[in-house]
Amino acid sequence: MPTFKCLPLIFFAAVALGEAAPGVVRVHLDQRRIRVEAQFTRNTEPALLLSEVHEPEGQGILVKCEWNWADGVAGAWMPRLEGRRDNAFCRFQLLDKRGGRPLGQARWVTNIQSSARRTNAFPAAQGIKGLQCIEDIDDALRLGIKQAALNVTLDQLVDWRADSGEFSRQVNGGMVCFHAAYVAHIDSQLKRLTDAGVVNSLIIYNRIPGSRDGSPLVHPSTDLAKSPFRVGAFNLATVDGVRMYRAAIEFLAERYSSPQGEHGLAQRFIIGNEIQSHWHWYNLGEMPRREVVEEYHNALRLAHLAAHSIHPGIQLYISLDHHWSAQMGSNPLRGMPGRYFIETLNTLATTGGNFDWHVAFHPYPENLFNPRTWEDIAATDSFETKKITFKNIQILPAFLRQERFLYKGESRRVILSEQGFHSADGATGERDQAAAYAYAYTRVRHTDGIDAFILHRHIDHPGEGGLRLGLRSQRGGGERIVYEVFRRADTPGWPDAFQFALPIIGVKNWAETLPSKQPPAE
Repeated sequence: MPTFKCLPLIFFAAVALGEAAPGVVRVHLDQRRIRVEAQFTRNTEPALLLSEVHEPEGQGILVKCEWNWADGVAGAWMPRLEGRRDNAFCRFQLLDKRGGRPLGQARWVTNIQSSARRTNAFPAAQGIKGLQCIEDIDDALRLGIKQAALNVTLDQLVDWRADSGEFSRQVNGGMVCFHAAYVAHIDSQLKRLTDAGVVNSLIIYNRIPGSRDGSPLVHPSTDLAKSPFRVGAFNLATVDGVRMYRAAIEFLAERYSSPQGEHGLAQRFIIGNEIQSHWHWYNLGEMPRREVVEEYHNALRLAHLAAHSIHPGIQLYISLDHHWSAQMGSNPLRGMPGRYFIETLNTLATTGGNFDWHVAFHPYPENLFNPRTWEDIAATDSFETKKITFKNIQILPAFLRQERFLYKGESRRVILSEQGFHSADGATGERDQAAAYAYAYTRVRHTDGIDAFILHRHIDHPGEGGLRLGLRSQRGGGERIVYEVFRRADTPGWPDAFQFALPIIGVKNWAETLPSKQPPAE
């Protein structure tokens, strides 16, 4: 067995830009130990800087290791657990000890799944048809849904003031408790849906209730006063914030991946909401684009480590709206194009040790109040398109099939986790809404690489700025035309149910609406 010797020192030195060739090349978990492999010249006196998620660049524990050389690569071993710290959740940066400068990029453990306690298979979805914001599970099941997306808000889940309770989890020596009533609420939904064969996704985000402005769950950069929809970024900037966030992900992963499914199953975790429009849906205050992506990368990376340490079959998704080469609004400190976000995130993930993240996309029509998405002007058949809507939905999986985005030779998966169609006033409002669903559903069914089409929403909600997106206009009644069209999708009766939409769209048959098989234009 290789030996290890690590002498910890507190290190808070400023660091300069790193070099490209030397540095950590792999961080590998081997049961209770971690092996770090690095490249550097033999006349270099290197050390390792171990940084926890909340620690900025250049801060952490400086570790002097005993390196062993083989085939031109130096390797060193260290224990996974040191006191209350789990080194598998740290990033590893090689430093030139004499100058204090970084050598290469910081890297993370990339085989956390080797420590997972569960490997049971999740059930496969029997179709793409899904529903979000379900208000009546009986009604949703009568509609024949095969997929569902449920909101989970950290402020309702984490009881950050408590030090004991029915549900809790230890992380880095600290206890994190969870609200029993909210856990029971999630259980009641997931259990019924799972028993009915529905595949579930959890949308995990962070509200900012007015009574909890001192919450450790909310990122310090969140603009509490101006956040338009009171949705803040996850707090990965403090010890308490990291502990509570990690505990929440681990708790959800543990509870909803059990082989017995006694509380229901959730295979997909969507981390945050519409991140490239962060001012509205992941508020970090006004912040430069790259810093936003770096902050989010920490949240996604930690979610990956936490969830896959429980069950490697849990899929982690980023959430994006329909803006692609364009952005919502004009302020570069409040948003960015979706393409920039994905490309920058991919660079950060790859240089830090690649892992399997996927994309939860929201291809609403160009104008949310106009359901006639086949008329969208900003949605073109090009990677430079301003927006990706149902008119050009094939662009997204095609973009992700490029070699630079692959993970172990496989494309990132895509689900459509939130999108809907407005029912406008007038005689044609309901009709156009229903035609839009038929058009979108047909195109998605014929687009490779998309695993789910989850409609938003079940029933109209008064807090959506006048949008009427529901299959029903109100609870217990008010079925719109789209209700029956939705019900018959995914059934042998779909051709008859969809037939009415052809003249509205302006085509003779559905083949005319299908995505192009030609490569998108650059």
